[in-house]
Amino acid sequence: MLKQILLMSVLMLIVVSFATGHLIDEKLENFQYNAELVSVAPIVDGYLDDPVWEDILPAKLNQEIITGQKWQDEYDFTGSFKAVWRSGFLYVAIKIQDDQFEKHQSKLFREDRLILYVDEYHFHGKDDMHRYEIPVGIEENALKSSLTSVAWANDGQTCELRFRLGSVASKDNTIGFGISYTDVDNGQIQNKIAWAPHDYTQENPYLPDLVFTARINPNAQQKLIRWGQIKRLY
Repeated sequence: MLKQILLMSVLMLIVVSFATGHLIDEKLENFQYNAELVSVAPIVDGYLDDPVWEDILPAKLNQEIITGQKWQDEYDFTGSFKAVWRSGFLYVAIKIQDDQFEKHQSKLFREDRLILYVDEYHFHGKDDMHRYEIPVGIEENALKSSLTSVAWANDGQTCELRFRLGSVASKDNTIGFGISYTDVDNGQIQNKIAWAPHDYTQENPYLPDLVFTARINPNAQQKLIRWGQIKRLY
């Protein structure tokens, strides 16, 4: 009888743990991005011309997180990202269009910038999140925590990032992941547009999910390997 009671207690703890870890915010239920495992990692140079990106589905930055409304003004800003993984690294490709880029200012708050959050162990706590603030056009290597590379193309409209996650980047694992763009015009923040569900705001303490999935197409593998070898020559 005692063994049965202990077993039921353990099962209840597992159920409660799963509920608090995955169903903590109804807005985030079933809202996720699937990062595909790839045969060859993309070259992090800011240019999204690696064949690996061709068949990867984009996710849109279309939630205004100051107001909680869907972003409608595509003339002002559009943005999207893609993500893949390989050998313990997460790669993120970002494409943005802004009617007025503000960059290379004396103060960071006067610049357009990307803001990313990564909760590697899916703890859903602010203290567990790594926050990265990346001004448009600014490149750095060997950055703090897991972000190891940032590269922008010459026009400042495409960017590639690389995160070192080790064993965290493994099939069917889930991390918390947030990405937004702070749009600054004439020195003032105008909007903050994110990849997030409807009604999501910057006050929400939880992040959407990014899931590491694996579905490699063997027919494309040689093409990717050849491209990687050629690109590394330049």
